[in-house]
Amino acid sequence: MRRTHSLEKHAKRFLTYSSGTRFFCSNTKRILWSSNQALQSRIESALDQKAGIITVLERWRKGNQLNPSLVRGIVEKLHDSHRLRHALEVSDWMIEQKICHLVPEDFAARFHLIDNVLGLEKAEEFFESIPENLRGESLYSSLLRSYARRSTGIVDLDKAESTFKKMRELGLLLRPSPYNSMLSLYGSLGNRDKVDEILREMKENNVEFDSLTVNNALRVYADVSDIATMEKFLDDWKGITTLEWLTTLDMEKAYVRDGSKGKAKEMLRKTEKLKDPKSYEGLMRLYGEAGERDDVYRIWDLYKNTKEKNNEGFIALIGSLLKLDDINGAEEIYYKEWECSAFEFDVRIPTLLVSGYRKKGMVKKADRLLNKTMSNRRLVRPINPLLEEYGKNRNQMKPSDLRDLIKNLCDSNQLSKALEASSWMGDIKVFNLFPEDYVARLHLIENVLGLGEAERFFKNSIPENMKDYTVYNTLLNSYTRSEKTLNKAEAVFEKMRELGFLSNLSPFNSMISLYSQLGKRGHVKNLVLKMKEKNIEPDSVTMSNVLKVYADETDIETMEKYQREWDDKKMKLETRTMDAMAKAYERTGLLKKAMETTGSKQEVQRLWNDYKKTKAEIKRDKDRPWVKRSEIKNEEYRSVIRSLLNLDDVQGAEAIFGEWEPQGPQFDTGIASLLISRYYEEDDIWRVGTTRTPIRYWNSEFANLTLL
Repeated sequence: MRRTHSLEKHAKRFLTYSSGTRFFCSNTKRILWSSNQALQSRIESALDQKAGIITVLERWRKGNQLNPSLVRGIVEKLHDSHRLRHALEVSDWMIEQKICHLVPEDFAARFHLIDNVLGLEKAEEFFESIPENLRGESLYSSLLRSYARRSTGIVDLDKAESTFKKMRELGLLLRPSPYNSMLSLYGSLGNRDKVDEILREMKENNVEFDSLTVNNALRVYADVSDIATMEKFLDDWKGITTLEWLTTLDMEKAYVRDGSKGKAKEMLRKTEKLKDPKSYEGLMRLYGEAGERDDVYRIWDLYKNTKEKNNEGFIALIGSLLKLDDINGAEEIYYKEWECSAFEFDVRIPTLLVSGYRKKGMVKKADRLLNKTMSNRRLVRPINPLLEEYGKNRNQMKPSDLRDLIKNLCDSNQLSKALEASSWMGDIKVFNLFPEDYVARLHLIENVLGLGEAERFFKNSIPENMKDYTVYNTLLNSYTRSEKTLNKAEAVFEKMRELGFLSNLSPFNSMISLYSQLGKRGHVKNLVLKMKEKNIEPDSVTMSNVLKVYADETDIETMEKYQREWDDKKMKLETRTMDAMAKAYERTGLLKKAMETTGSKQEVQRLWNDYKKTKAEIKRDKDRPWVKRSEIKNEEYRSVIRSLLNLDDVQGAEAIFGEWEPQGPQFDTGIASLLISRYYEEDDIWRVGTTRTPIRYWNSEFANLTLL
């Protein structure tokens, strides 16, 4: 029992009262870590190699005594280096392995880590699992800090006040830390009365104010511009107070609101003396508001050499320069420094400059920067601020420019931004919209937000007089992309028939494509007949879908009938259709036609290997009873070589040519001519002369061909 009391007393010596949870003083850490440099080195090496720290500790423990204080020091060092997940891992291991007798500060440390790594809900569950006799002041203070830090609503406020009340009942309100949490919470909510109440309670309980207490109170008084109370409070506690930069800046704002410019500038100088890089953004803003251009640039020179430099700093600088009417300076910072930086593209920064241009009447510069910015692929944030800026001069806004912007964003596949622009165009109601505007938005909504939202937009937001052929056709295309919406597609198609919108090819193609996927031959045939009745000419999409339907059903007769009808149109079929037709030919034993039809050179080779099996190799193929051949004629060689050349497989054609042996007493020059013609097309004269041919190629007819 004495040992436990001693450990608790020892642990409390290291507890500090700042807003962050700390578990060991820096001197203790130095002693602990210098006591075992070997273990420290191994852990650091494991971290660098992203290896497991627990493995290092387990191995070390097997051959060495593991001091509990050393493990606590590891947790703290990992915490201080922002490796919170690793710190929690070691904390878990320390408890599971019972490395030491746990004291309230251990639980507080673990609570803090769980809160930051796994979230407050898990931290609350951990708190509830701790026996009440081990819930010391440090643990309750950690819980209260978490509630105060996250208080964004009535629930967290109630939890914070309940925890504070519980600490009061348990007699744990002996130090400034819990009071400071409540001061910070009430200050953020702007509750001046509660702040005064907390300060009175501290005085009644003889709890000494610390620097954090004073800073919290000063910020509250500054926020309500109570200059007299603010100055008196500062005078009363000046001896114990180190002013924070947030406090001095808030006090400066209070002085500005009060009209005390001299005192405001004095507070800015005090802020500078703190030399905290985090204060530089605020200093640039406030010097800008005070009209001090040279001071803005001076602070910028300090700020840009710090690690704190980011987009917020550029916003502070450019915003201040624009307030100071220094458009040239803002422009130079934007183009020469920010655009060249590697920071995330932040829409607020070009928006500032665009606004500055417009205020100076530099409309062309504003529009150029606006369009350039909205088309920038690095822009990931919403573009609404830019659009709002664009809409400020509505008299100069051209509908064509906005439509071009939407199209350009679509063409560059920046659909979310295009939808923002399209929606904004519809909402501002500055100029009349046309069906094509609704078509663009309908298409974008489907692609960005989904078909359900697109349906709602069609039903609720498009006026009936705007629902023309293009709008209905866009909706139909959406439905025909999936068999799940077949019924909706058919209903829209029927509606288009009623409205007289079926005089174009597109709706027919959409329905034929859907029916083709579903293998509905009868429906496809009916649509083709209706197209003929309306004198609507098919295109390559129509042909591909129709031929594929009959190919999949191995209806060779109908497939070839349609192919003959459309043969003079000389349209290129889709590869998937050509392959489906080749499969149909193969299934019926027409391997030569299959080779001539397929769009795959690998398929040509496979089919050829089947085709060239001789009668000696296969007298009768049981799987394919139609295979009965004694020899392969020149005609077949011409066919396979032609097929490979059509697929740009010259090497494959040359290999087949190498297999070829002339048949019959008369030599067939057509086979070699296929390759030689290709060589001439490619201007490869050398290969013409080196083509492997039997000596009798050089008869008079063939020689005349090669000497052309």
